Amino acid sequence: MKEFLIYHSIRIFGVFIRYLPMHTALAIGKFIGILAYYFDYRHKAQTYANLKMAFAESKSPDELRKITKQLFKNYGQNFIELFRLPLLTPEKFKELVKIEGKEHVAESLKQGKGLILLAMHFGSWELASLSCAMFDYPYKVIVKPQNKYTQLDNLLNSYRECNGSVVLSRGLGTRDFVKSLKNNEIIGMVVDQGGRDGVRVPFFGRQASMSVGAIRMGLKWGVPICFCIIVREKGPYHRMIVHPPLELTKTDNFDQDVVNNLEKISQLMEKFIQQYPSEYMWFYKIWKYSKQSNICIISDGKTGHLRQSECIGRMVQDALKERDIQSSIETIQIVFKNKFYQRFFSLLSRMVHPVIYQGRLEFLKQLLTKESFQKVMAVKADFFVSCGSSVAGINYWLSQDHNAKAIAILKPGMLTAKHFDLLFLPQHDVKTPPRNQNVVITKAAPNLITPQYLKEQSEVLLKHFSHLKQRLRTKIGVFIGGDAKDVYLSENMIRLIVHQLKQICNEMNADILLTTSRRTPSSIDHLLIKELKKFPNCPLLIIANKENIPEAVGGILGLADIAVVSGDSISMVSEAASSGKQTIVFSPHSRAIVLGKNNKHVKFIDNLNKQGFIVSADVKNVGQAVFDVIKNKIHTRQLQDNKAILEAVRKVI
Repeated sequence: MKEFLIYHSIRIFGVFIRYLPMHTALAIGKFIGILAYYFDYRHKAQTYANLKMAFAESKSPDELRKITKQLFKNYGQNFIELFRLPLLTPEKFKELVKIEGKEHVAESLKQGKGLILLAMHFGSWELASLSCAMFDYPYKVIVKPQNKYTQLDNLLNSYRECNGSVVLSRGLGTRDFVKSLKNNEIIGMVVDQGGRDGVRVPFFGRQASMSVGAIRMGLKWGVPICFCIIVREKGPYHRMIVHPPLELTKTDNFDQDVVNNLEKISQLMEKFIQQYPSEYMWFYKIWKYSKQSNICIISDGKTGHLRQSECIGRMVQDALKERDIQSSIETIQIVFKNKFYQRFFSLLSRMVHPVIYQGRLEFLKQLLTKESFQKVMAVKADFFVSCGSSVAGINYWLSQDHNAKAIAILKPGMLTAKHFDLLFLPQHDVKTPPRNQNVVITKAAPNLITPQYLKEQSEVLLKHFSHLKQRLRTKIGVFIGGDAKDVYLSENMIRLIVHQLKQICNEMNADILLTTSRRTPSSIDHLLIKELKKFPNCPLLIIANKENIPEAVGGILGLADIAVVSGDSISMVSEAASSGKQTIVFSPHSRAIVLGKNNKHVKFIDNLNKQGFIVSADVKNVGQAVFDVIKNKIHTRQLQDNKAILEAVRKVI
C-alpha cells in the first residue's frame, strides 16, 4: 500500500510538472529543495558533515552552510528535470545543453571497442545520461536496481529510456554490457559509489570506495574511457564536458594499475567538486568504507579526566583495528573565557537542538579563548570522546556538527545519556541503574593500565632513572594527589604516612618510589622533599609541579610491588587497582562533615574495598596495612573494566 500510494502520487506529480512552463517547474523544484533543507535534518546533517570533512581548511562554517542550502536547491531542480525528460527532443536538448568535447566520442568509437562514458553523481546527471543518447549513437546506462520499490524503479527507468537509452541493471546486465561494447556502443557508468566491493582511493584526503568496473574493462580490453561532467549554468541551461579518453597506466601489476588509475579519476573529480561544491551529491556517507578514521579527545585540562578519555580513545582504536581500520587520535583542550560562559554554554547545549546550531559554531568564538576556538574549528573526526560535565556540551555539539559518534565519561552535566552514543558511568556515580542501553557502568574510572602499558612505561622510566635497575628490594609505589572539590590532604596526614612508610622501609628493607600530582599543594611538596630527599630508601621522588615526567604513574606502577594511593584521586586509585599490584588507599579529609558517606570519594573507596580490589586504611594504619601485604596476610584482586568497555565500544562502531 505504501509503494502504491508513493508510486501514483509521483506519477501524477510528474504529469502536473510536464504541463507547467520550464521556469515555473524549476521554481517549484527550488521550493521543494528549500523545504527539504529545513525539514530533512538527517540528510542535511550528513551533507554538512561531508562538506566539513572535505573543506574544513579552506571554507568557513558559514560558507559550508550556504553550499549546503544551494545543494538542496540544485537537487530540487534536478528532481523536476527528471520528470520532464519525456518532453525533451533533440532540438530542445541542443537548446538546453551545450556540449564540449563531443568529438572525443566520435574519435574513441573509431577504435571499434565501444566507449565508456564515466560520470559521478554531479549536477543533473540523469539529464546528462539522456544527453548521451542524443549523440546519435546506441547508448546504454548501467544502474543499480531499487529492489525495495520495484514500481518506482520501473517508473524511473521509463524516464531514462524515453529517448532511446537502454537501461542495464548492475550485475544482471553484465552479458549485455560486454556484448554492447563488442558492438561498438556507448555505455554510461558512475564511478563514485563503489560500496563494499569497490576499491578505496584518496578522496579529499581520506579513502573513499570507488567503482572499478570501468577501469577493469579499460585495462583488460582496451575500451576507451571518457570522463564526463554536467554543470548547471543558469536556470534550465547546462554545460556538459566530455574529456579526451583517459591515458590508463598499465604495468605488470593489474590490481595496482586499477588503484593508480582510480586515483587519477578521483583527482579529476576533486577538481570539479572544488569548483562547483554545491553540484555534488553529498547526501550519502562518502567515506563509509574508508580504512581510515579520526578520533578527537576533548579535554577539560584535568589530567585524571584526560587519562580516562585516552583509555576510551585507545579502546576505539583497538575496536577499529579489529576491522582493519587505522585511526589517529587528536586531543584538543577546551578553555572557556570565564566560569560564567562555561555555565551558560552548559545550559545552551541542553536547550538548543542541533538543527539550529549545525554550521554555526563560530559563535563559540565569544565563549572560548582564541587558541581553543581555533582548535575546535579545525578539528575533523569520526569519534569524539570527553570526560567531565564542563566539556560534555562541546562533545555533543561537535559530534552533531560532524555527524560523528559521541562518547562521554562521567555525568554529562545538564545533558542526558540520550545525547550520546555511549556513556560510561562509574558505579559510585550511579544512584539508580539506568535503563538506557547506551550506558555502561564501570567499577572504577576507565584507565590506560594494561600489562603491556605498564611494561612500556616502566622501561621509559628506567631510562631516565637507571639507578633503579640496581635496587632489587621490595618497592612501595606511593601516589600523592591533592585538593579536590569535596576533599583535601593535610600536611599532618602526609607527615604521618611518610613516617610510617620510612619505618616499614627500614624494618623490611624496602624502597619508596613516590610521585605527586599537579594538584598537590606546595606545602606538601616541600614536606615530601624535606622528609624523603635524603632518605636512603627513597631512590625516586618526583614532584610533578617541578618536573614533568609523563611516565611517572605508569612507570612506578610497573616497577612497584605495592601501591599506596591517596583517595582524593579517583583516577589514580582506579589505575592502581587495575594494575594487579596490591593496592592500599587512604581516605583524604572531607571538606564538610555533613557530606559524610555521601562524599563520592568515600563511596568509591568503600565500593572497591568491599569488592576486594583495594585495602582501605585509616591514615594511622597505612603502615600496618603495608606490613600485612608484605607478609602476605592480606591480598587484593585485580580490577578489570576494560573487557566491558571494549565490548561496548565495538557495538558503537
